Amino acid sequence: MATKRKDKSRVVLKTGEVQRKDGTYQFSWQDSQMKRRFVYARTLDDLREKEKRIQKDKCDGIKTEARYTTIDELFDLWANMKRGLKNNTFENYKYMYNTFVRPVIGSKRISTLKK
Repeated sequence: MATKRKDKSRVVLKTGEVQRKDGTYQFSWQDSQMKRRFVYARTLDDLREKEKRIQKDKCDGIKTEARYTTIDELFDLWANMKRGLKNNTFENYKYMYNTFVRPVIGSKRISTLKK
């Protein structure tokens, strides 16, 4: 019979949960690209709230790794899904993006952008 993992307060931890040496908690999961992601919290209750949000986002089809998404990735996703434009307009959008945006800020993460 396997023993259950517990934190310092003897509370049973769920799969993916870990209490770190400094007393904070960590939850890890794999995103849609099979890349390991982590989220941290000071208390176990806060961590479990974050876990619920992550699970809900996964069920709703929302990318939980959105804070790691770059502007280039978002534009490419938009370009693949965009319909209803004339070909010349769409080609102009791509040209403008590739010429002016991609080399300057295309590799920045969406979450780091400010107004």
